[in-house]
Amino acid sequence: MMKCDIILPICDQFEYAKGCIESIIAKTYTPYRIIIINNGKDEHTKIYLKGLRAANRCEVEIVENEENIGWVRAINKGIEISDAPYLCFQNDDTLVTDNWLGKMLAIFGKDGRIGIINPTWEGKPLSQDIDSFARHLEKYKGKFIETDWARGFCVLVKREVVDRIGGLDDIFSPAYFDDVDFSVRAIEAGYLCVRALDTYVHHYRNKTFFEILRGPRWNELHEKNKLIYYKRWGRPLKIALILQKEAIADGGYLNEAEALSLYLARKQHRIYLYSPRGLNDKFEHTNIIKKVYPPPLFQLIKYLDINRNSATVGRKRYAAVFNMGPRHGDPLDSIKEKVDSLKDETRREED
Repeated sequence: MMKCDIILPICDQFEYAKGCIESIIAKTYTPYRIIIINNGKDEHTKIYLKGLRAANRCEVEIVENEENIGWVRAINKGIEISDAPYLCFQNDDTLVTDNWLGKMLAIFGKDGRIGIINPTWEGKPLSQDIDSFARHLEKYKGKFIETDWARGFCVLVKREVVDRIGGLDDIFSPAYFDDVDFSVRAIEAGYLCVRALDTYVHHYRNKTFFEILRGPRWNELHEKNKLIYYKRWGRPLKIALILQKEAIADGGYLNEAEALSLYLARKQHRIYLYSPRGLNDKFEHTNIIKKVYPPPLFQLIKYLDINRNSATVGRKRYAAVFNMGPRHGDPLDSIKEKVDSLKDETRREED
């Protein structure tokens, strides 16, 4: 049974928390339980939660904390309580849409390597309401794209992922960079992190935690956790890969080039892939930006684009530029080793 425990930390933002919970109850059609971790003291919230439990409108577990333990520890407390095969880490400043959970759970069946799923959260025009935009995405039923890391506002996770890599790292408590680190640990363990293209969850953003940590305190925490993350994983780099015409004509080599590009993208690098021809459904990852130019102008436009801003800004646009081709390109193993070495240097620079 594909039951999911939705772990929902809340903290003194009654209207947002209520809106989130009501949307879950109204628009979730697969078996679920909401594990609410209340970090706040707001009386309106406490009264609402008591009524929610008494009315038996959904399966719910409510934990009332004596103090605000933050996002990271609240999620980990929910993980300890959960016994479901799937977990969803949910911000309280979100609104879900019709059958959101069912559609996301179905994505797991598309590829056994998928371990973490984000819904779509961007792209909604201001003039369009949430539900109509969600219906617009139904044309992408069952489709997904591999992504760099799962944004923490709504993260659907297989239980086996948590069993293997653990929950959120307490070193990032109370919040920030915990979601990136969790995603990277999962990817390093061999799981795919993807975005469901047919599912929309609206996120108001920073309506709970940012209200607690304003101004300098927020900046200090963000910078502290960013430094911890970079020391652990290194800084992501901007890499240019230039596909030669001969590479596109050689199917075997093209598959190897795609595998290398995905490896680099999964290492969180931003890959700018220059090609004289379209690549259809290959090289699909949110960290891979395809820059396709027609053959007559390919060399000129590619040269101008790669060197853009170098003279005026005084620094290279890319950390490294490589040619990819079976006869006239850089060896693929060499590209991998050089990029890994560059990233290791950024990790050492943080020490």
